[in-house]
Amino acid sequence: MAHYKRDAASNRDALFSGAGSGGKSKPRPGGSSRPSRPQQPTSSSSSSSTSRPAPSTTAAAAAVAPPRLSAAATPTSQHTQTHTNIHTHTNLTPGPSHLFANKPRRTTSKSTPLSLLTGQAKLDKMAVAEDFRLKAKKAMTRGIFSRPDPLAAGNYYKRAADAYKQCGENRLERLHRIASGDCQLGQEAYATAAGEYMRAAELAEVSEETLARKRQECHKLYGDAAGAWEKMGERGRSAECRVMAAFALVMGEEAGKRLDERVLTFVEAAVEGFVPDPLNKKAHYRRTGRSAYEDPNQPEGGRDLALAKENIITEAYAHETIFQIATQLLMRRHYESALYAYGAGTSSLEHEGFATVSLYRSYLSETIILLAMGDVVAAKKEFMEVHLQKTDYLTSRECALEEDLVRACGDMDEEELEEARSKTGKHRGALANLDATVRGLVMEIRVSGRAKKEEKEKPKSKPSPKAKELSGAELQKSLDDGFAEMDDIMGQLGLNDDDDDDGDDGIGNVRAGNNNGNSSNNYSNDGDDDDDDIDLT
Repeated sequence: MAHYKRDAASNRDALFSGAGSGGKSKPRPGGSSRPSRPQQPTSSSSSSSTSRPAPSTTAAAAAVAPPRLSAAATPTSQHTQTHTNIHTHTNLTPGPSHLFANKPRRTTSKSTPLSLLTGQAKLDKMAVAEDFRLKAKKAMTRGIFSRPDPLAAGNYYKRAADAYKQCGENRLERLHRIASGDCQLGQEAYATAAGEYMRAAELAEVSEETLARKRQECHKLYGDAAGAWEKMGERGRSAECRVMAAFALVMGEEAGKRLDERVLTFVEAAVEGFVPDPLNKKAHYRRTGRSAYEDPNQPEGGRDLALAKENIITEAYAHETIFQIATQLLMRRHYESALYAYGAGTSSLEHEGFATVSLYRSYLSETIILLAMGDVVAAKKEFMEVHLQKTDYLTSRECALEEDLVRACGDMDEEELEEARSKTGKHRGALANLDATVRGLVMEIRVSGRAKKEEKEKPKSKPSPKAKELSGAELQKSLDDGFAEMDDIMGQLGLNDDDDDDGDDGIGNVRAGNNNGNSSNNYSNDGDDDDDDIDLT
């Protein structure tokens, strides 16, 4: 322990400019052995009595103290600016490491260190990193009496990446992280390989590459990390990486833009990675893909339930990741897929057997999504046949809110619906306990039909020019021209023939003659007498 105390004292003296070196400091006037902090002299006369640090200590302080960041000398300032533009813009989807960074079980490493080396210190560190790279390359070279050593090469690549990290070289660090992960994966060091892939993916999010390239790199790297965790048997971490790989494809898009079918397929497959479809009561709401647990040897629709129970993930906070996926789907108006994700989270909580408040919130969220979809019958059936069968749920405030919402939509009572979802009403506690996206969806529920969507601003139409006011003579001339044009059209259609008038007069004469009984064109009814008579004998 002597060397540890000596090093600790030296570091303390260097950081606080204490007098002395090698772990020894001058005693204070009061007899204390603690190193004294340098005091700022108030006058020139008092400077002689003030203890000044030795020159060696000052040099050590300059070597240990972190250099100040130079915005013009480091390329990482551009990375940080890009990082800020993408991840702090409220209308854009951030990278997956920031989108799912609020999980307590996992701490995301920062993309940039607190301080970066500049000047000669940076050049020296770059030389050290290059030396590690050459050693890694030599370790992978086959010789007459040697063979490639991926384990040693992976270690050298990792040390080179750490050196590039201190220099703020995003691209070089990312490439060496990937190389280290590949070497570690080949030696079955799956945890180390997965960590390197995830770190490289985080660097790709803030790189200066094009947006399309960043999406593809993040998707590939998170997918490789998921495969490494899967080989290690860490299904929970593997599922998380698959989720991040899916949402890497929408990085930089508008937050409320709907997902295309390819991305939605990856997202729903990631949800099944947490809870298999045979155990998900809302599996029929899945929009894309097929379950990986369908048994082709069984009849249509048959599923391997025993295998599904073995692969369900019930780790701590696993359901929170599923609910975060559902929140992202709700923001993009994928109600069916969001209900599928909430069903997976509910099944995970029910499988644990001891969850209470989280399970109640999940029940209420499922009903809210069904009401937002306009399916009141399914919401009422779910509430009566599933939720009310859990005795503890009957006394919860979530159950009271769910009952009032279902009753109001079933009776199509707008006033009762407004009272149930009022922010100052009796259910304000249950509403405040919901996720912000679900709480906003409650305000959009209607007594009939799906929840209203956000109305887009329609382009303003140009005002039609006002008609020119005509004087009396001009108005008459315009009317005459209009009638003349109508006569021409009627003539072309054969509807303006003068013979029609004569025909009409003849028809009128015939009708008049029939009425007076003097016309020779009267029809004879003699032949019709026998036909009209009915023989009753």
